[in-house]
Amino acid sequence: MKKGFFIGAICGGALGIIISLSMDLILGGALGSGWREAVAHDLGALFGRTFDNNSFIVVLGVIVVIGFVAAFGALVGGMFGVMITRLFSFLIKEQQ
Repeated sequence: MKKGFFIGAICGGALGIIISLSMDLILGGALGSGWREAVAHDLGALFGRTFDNNSFIVVLGVIVVIGFVAAFGALVGGMFGVMITRLFSFLIKEQQ
């Protein structure tokens, strides 16, 4: 079970990062903003001042947000890995 969880968690976390970054690259220009613009806007609304898209705090915010996406993907991937491992262990178990 541990092996299935870890493999699923690694795959889920990697897919979370890949999907969130590809959304930024592919859809960022079409929708008008990407992760950095969204974080800069939210920080500006929170603190009442404007932030540059390339400032350190905005880049740190983007890393934190993508980290949350990766952590959630790892959790879901780990649960899915355990379910798949359990399913295959039931399927290959010999009847006595």
